[in-house]
Amino acid sequence: MLVVLYADVAGSMQIYEQYGDTLARDAMATCIEVLTQVAARLEGRLVKTIGDEVMCAFKDPVKAVLASNEMQLAVRRAGEEDRFAVGELRIKIGFHYGPALEEENDIFGAAHLVASQLVNMAKADQILTSEDTLKNVPSSLRVGSRELESTLVDGVAGEVIVYEMIWEVSDLTQVADIRPQRARVTHTELRLRYQGEEHLVGDAQPVLTMGRVQGNDVVVETDMTSRQHAEIEFTRGRFYLSDNSSNGTVLVNEAGAQQVLRRDKATLGESGKICLGGRPEDNTDGVMIFECK
Repeated sequence: MLVVLYADVAGSMQIYEQYGDTLARDAMATCIEVLTQVAARLEGRLVKTIGDEVMCAFKDPVKAVLASNEMQLAVRRAGEEDRFAVGELRIKIGFHYGPALEEENDIFGAAHLVASQLVNMAKADQILTSEDTLKNVPSSLRVGSRELESTLVDGVAGEVIVYEMIWEVSDLTQVADIRPQRARVTHTELRLRYQGEEHLVGDAQPVLTMGRVQGNDVVVETDMTSRQHAEIEFTRGRFYLSDNSSNGTVLVNEAGAQQVLRRDKATLGESGKICLGGRPEDNTDGVMIFECK
């Protein structure tokens, strides 16, 4: 059993576009250093970096809870101290305590799978974890946590109950004064851009189809694209990408990590890229950019 914690810089793609590669990379490197130092102080270790995202491991769930809180505070302090070349940065965190197969530079198993999905679900400044994780920490650390929703994770049996950990409080409010409550962190709109055109997914149009032939909402005329290749579905405040193709669909998150879908389904994070029929570097005409709000 192990805790896997992912921390990701929110909106990193926009930061690179606005400030350029040199300044953005310098800011991301500083942020990763801040996050790594926090993990080390609380007996965690950096497993690997994936673009602008860090994967850390903790043996003790209590240390992981404390680290997630301290990471948010440390990044905020660093921003206030002008340590980032692009101004203040915001991060989002997801972590889970569960079965894990640990290798030197990677971790496999439920701990990784659930934590990865949680960080993709999180918004800027959020810390998301699971009910199973909270069952393994003292009640004093669970006070103020809020149940958000349940979700399915590929490769993990049963539903995962998602909780938000409250870390940010005003000067007049103590964490202990916040009572657990049901809430949902949701998106309401997805904007998809492809070849100069923008498509919206939301209440008015909850399903967006993509494929090679006319009749799809987004027509992608490449040899790698199937007739009815994929679709984005909006349900209960989340956007889901489903692949229906023979060549697969590649989902690229904000950190640049790629997930290949083959007749499979994935939850979309805040922003990223979707490539129909192969990896973006091999099929540039099949790449589209999305952003959830």
